Amino acid sequence: MKAVSHNRSGFTIVELLIVIVVIAILAAISIVAYNGIQARAETAKSVSAVASWAKAIRMYSIDTDSWPTNSCLGKIDTYSISYEGRCWAPDTSTWEVRQSFLTQMEPYIGSTYPEPSIKNITDVEATQYRGAMFLNVSSTDNRIYAMLPKVSVCPSISGLGEAYSFASYTNGKRCMYRFAQ
Repeated sequence: MKAVSHNRSGFTIVELLIVIVVIAILAAISIVAYNGIQARAETAKSVSAVASWAKAIRMYSIDTDSWPTNSCLGKIDTYSISYEGRCWAPDTSTWEVRQSFLTQMEPYIGSTYPEPSIKNITDVEATQYRGAMFLNVSSTDNRIYAMLPKVSVCPSISGLGEAYSFASYTNGKRCMYRFAQ
């Protein structure tokens, strides 16, 4: 009788499982790194846009000895995805990009309006905030609020005073910046 030789080529089930586990670990690491990079890019976009708007608003106030009207920051259609064009959900009339504001700012910023990130920052009541807004509280209290996704500390922004963490949520911060007088 002849001995039968079983010379098979291929991978064992253990080898295949090891390869699958290694691939899964690498995929998980890549996804986490990608999400971190995405969040930093959203924050950088908002910080850059707010810095540009702050410079234009400051130049307007110096030239006119007054402050512009309240408005969300961006183009007319920046916030058109939801909430009827508002950057801050609770108020239907105040927090829109206002054409009168853009008209006031055009000599200082041009017609390419910087747009902040419009990622939603949600509070416990499910009120959603996004983007950035300018608020003229009084002649000596003028602010920019920026909604920054996935940050733990409000970054400083060129041309604005100290950054205040106005509110913290599970998915970001609402940061307040006051114009120095």
